[in-house]
Amino acid sequence: MLLAMGTAKDSHEKSPLHELDRLMTSVRRRGLKKLAKKDVLALPQIYRRAHAELALRRSEGEPEASLREAESTLARAHGLLHREAKLGDRGPRLQRFLRFLFADCPRALRTEWRLCLFSLVIVYGLAVFAFFMVQRDMSHAYTLLDPDMVRSEISQLEDLNPGEEFRGNFTFGVGESPQTAGLIMAHNMSVGILFFAAGLMPPLFLFLMATNGLMLGVYTSVAYSHGQAGAISSILWCHGVIEIQALVLAGCAGLILFRGFLLPGPYTRAESMARGGRRAWLLLAPTFPMLFVAGTIEGFVSPHAPLAVRLTVAISTGLMLIAWVTLGGRDQKSTPILEHA
Repeated sequence: MLLAMGTAKDSHEKSPLHELDRLMTSVRRRGLKKLAKKDVLALPQIYRRAHAELALRRSEGEPEASLREAESTLARAHGLLHREAKLGDRGPRLQRFLRFLFADCPRALRTEWRLCLFSLVIVYGLAVFAFFMVQRDMSHAYTLLDPDMVRSEISQLEDLNPGEEFRGNFTFGVGESPQTAGLIMAHNMSVGILFFAAGLMPPLFLFLMATNGLMLGVYTSVAYSHGQAGAISSILWCHGVIEIQALVLAGCAGLILFRGFLLPGPYTRAESMARGGRRAWLLLAPTFPMLFVAGTIEGFVSPHAPLAVRLTVAISTGLMLIAWVTLGGRDQKSTPILEHA
């Protein structure tokens, strides 16, 4: 493989790139656990020296094909050295699960903050746009949202008795909450999977983001025109603070995989998607417990709790979500995998 790249000096002294290629081949064939302890301990130093050798060979005008082969070897070593998964972790399952959910996942989310922010801007930016467009002219509601949905909402608003609070479709009784919550959870999970799949096809992802943003803005604006924006918003955001953000995360997880395929960088597409798969899973995994909690709130709290409770739940879940994203895993450093081999 890299033997053809040897120089006269290499015939008397081992090339770090040759040695790194040998170790990576051994890991690929036999696994990291079969690597000799001395090789495991030497690998980080060999990796750094190989980087220096590659830079030297590039400056000396080494053929591009040989350089690409060396870059591929370095890329494999980089993925092994800096992979966030901790090989050989024998901690209790609950401890590992909690560390995964409350440390690894938020760290990955912070790494992908640009992608997540971009997605959130689409949703909430179009929601604000739709709100003001409908306030300017109610006829825009029928253009930006399914006309049947708009007519149904207006009909519900007009049928309200004086002083009655608008609840939209949240009119089921307390006795129906367990069954309804279960159906909502199942529906939310399926929608989460749909958003993840849509992330693999960016035009579809953008369409889903835009549709949900426009629906949120139009629905709220129509209610506002009838003096009921506060009532319905407190119901929607009681569970929506978690639900909407979870769906955005699911879509971003799919986008990460697509990015790995489209922009592999120095890796092969297979290697790039494998690396992206780990990051995508760290964004996708927490969406399922988030949607479970959102479904529970939507079934038991949003339709039946008084306004003060709904607002308290919305604000509390929002603050907890912010704390999870910004503080989770701050006290733990991402440790190279070889320290645990």
